[in-house]
Amino acid sequence: MEPTASVPGAGGLGELRIDSLRRSVEIYLGIAYPSGNLPELIRRRLAWPEGSFTESTLSRPPFERAGRAADGSTNVYALRLGNARYPHMKLQIQPWPNEAGFLLSVNTHDQVAGLDVGAADVQAFRDLQAENQRLKEAIEAAWEAAGLPTFLQYLRAYIQSHAESPEVDDSTPSTGRDATDTAGHPA
Repeated sequence: MEPTASVPGAGGLGELRIDSLRRSVEIYLGIAYPSGNLPELIRRRLAWPEGSFTESTLSRPPFERAGRAADGSTNVYALRLGNARYPHMKLQIQPWPNEAGFLLSVNTHDQVAGLDVGAADVQAFRDLQAENQRLKEAIEAAWEAAGLPTFLQYLRAYIQSHAESPEVDDSTPSTGRDATDTAGHPA
């Protein structure tokens, strides 16, 4: 279900408008910092130019390159916004073959490969991961409710489009019962 390069809009960020990005950040920050008290570093990261964003804009601070699209053609970008308990959570912008040309996601940035399960603070870290996951899900649901492009929104549309046009083999007439003989073997 990865996007293919033949789909219009694939391989680029489409029309990533500043108002869409600002709206996504506003929603993110409202959930990640419910008190409204943003660290000074986060406020500085939000000073952007007006107009449309291009890959050139996103390739400079405060944005980070977070990886590459599945087909390797375009970068995935991130903006480290953190949350009230953890400074490393990121808003990600990924090229995608949808109307907008991109998807938004939250990267909790808390997956640790070498986590010592015997460490005294392992439960506190797992609690932090659970809270980060809860925030990720809440932010992405709020983006979807606001009409911003998310993977789950894309996935629902993809499933719905395939459910509306099922490929049915109607070359074999149905008898209304299973095709088995009296002993229960396939006929």
